[in-house]
This record gives sequence, C-alpha cells and structure tokens, in this order.
Amino acid sequence: MNTAPSTGRGRDGFSLLEVLVASGLLIMGLTCFAALLPAAGSRLAEATAEDRAGTLAANAWAELISRGLAASDVFPTATTGKACVFGPVLQDLSATNVVAANAAVVGARIESSRGFALEDDLVFEPTTDVATPLNSFLSGGTGPREYRPGVCWAAMLAPVDLATPIGPGSLATISVAVFRKAGDMQTFTLTPVSGNYQLSPSEESTRKRFARGCSYLLVLATGKQPDWRRINASWTNASTLGGEQSYLNFSGTATISGPVTAIGFEGLLRLDQRTVVLD
Repeated sequence: MNTAPSTGRGRDGFSLLEVLVASGLLIMGLTCFAALLPAAGSRLAEATAEDRAGTLAANAWAELISRGLAASDVFPTATTGKACVFGPVLQDLSATNVVAANAAVVGARIESSRGFALEDDLVFEPTTDVATPLNSFLSGGTGPREYRPGVCWAAMLAPVDLATPIGPGSLATISVAVFRKAGDMQTFTLTPVSGNYQLSPSEESTRKRFARGCSYLLVLATGKQPDWRRINASWTNASTLGGEQSYLNFSGTATISGPVTAIGFEGLLRLDQRTVVLD
C-alpha cells in the first residue's frame, strides 16, 4: 500500500521564541536562587554565633564555680541591697542598685585578658618564611597568649534578700551574659502604654542596636533586684507630628509600673540565670 509523502517540513531545532522563553525562565530561577544566598549566609553566621554563645555560657558556669567567683567576698565590703558585676561590658555598668565587684578578689581568681573569652580565638603572628603560624603573646612576647576580641561573657550576682548584708550562705541570683563582642550600652526610660512600653530615646536606629526583639533589657527599678527581661517584640512607629516613637513588650505576664530605667546592650547573644548559695 503506497502512502503519499508528507508535504510539511521537518523541524530542525527550536524556534527563537522558545529559546527566549526558556532563557527568561532560567534567568528568573537563577535570580531567585542568588537572592537566597545573602539570607542563607546571614542565618549561618547567626547559627554559628548562637552555637559559640552556648559553648561559652557552659564554660562561664564552670569558671564561676571552679574559680570561687560565686562567693560573698566578690561583693565589695558591707554591700547591702545591691548587685555586683564583673567581666567585659557589665563591669562598666553604673546604676543606683548595681556596684562593681571587688576588683582585687576577681583579678586574683580569673585573668581579665583571657578568662572571659573563648580560648579558640587565638592570634597568630604573620609569617612568610615558614609554613606554621607563630603564636602571639601579650606584653611583647612575655605575657599570656593573645586573643582576638570576640565572643565574651560577664556576670552579675544579685542578692535575693536586699535587706540583709551579703555573707557566706546568702542566696543570690547569678546571671551570665554572653556578648558577640565587648560593645556599648544604652540607658532607656520605659513608660507603660496600653500594655506595652514606650522607649526613650525613641530613634529606630538606637532601638535596633540596643533593644531588638529576642534580646534582653536590664530593668533597674528602685529598691528591687535588677531584673533581666526578655524582649518579645520591638517596633518603631513614624509619626508626622511626634516623630519616631519606639515601643516594646516583654515575654511573660509580669508588668512594670511607672517610668523605670532600663539598660540595653549591644550584641547581647545569650543570658542564663541560676539561684545559688554563695560561698
């Protein structure tokens, strides 16, 4: 049985329109993928910082116990009704119910240049003639190993009973704060507004730096134990009349009455608290 030959031409390849459509889809896919890279890098950096913060927090608790820093003699003589602080950032805190720890006692038990940091942040001397980097030491090569300024910790010891002088056997809340690096602090005034708290100063840049969500503020109410409060959310409303107004709310249901002073810290990664009996 004979069939008539086809009169249509066979296809030799793709048309220009098909190539353009395929190229457009490919470009869109690559663009979306490229947009994910910065976010993925940021998330990876945050995860690394959180992991290092957890490691340093565990080290800090071991240092507090093994070096005798959870002790009543860390407080200055005749301290009543105040918390004491030591370590990077917190040692510079000045408030009516917070005092610096006994520097001589703390200095004799932990080395200030390296005792508050992760011991893997070592500094090495540059070298060109040997393959192995050279260790770097402080004090012109005669001191201890040098560390890069990185993740560090500080501690606060707050007596549970503010009316009784501190002594062996006193109950105290120990707070260990872990920072991305030693940075600045900012004093705020918190004013209750409709279940939230208005921040002063209210600039958005200040809020993002010192009072961002999921971080902590140290609330310093007169006559009370310093209180670390976890920020649940913070935001800024732009008003054409009153300028920027920043607000936040805290996790939990405990409220703060009246305008109160609070301290925000730059680069605060983690806060751990325990109640112990002081030596």
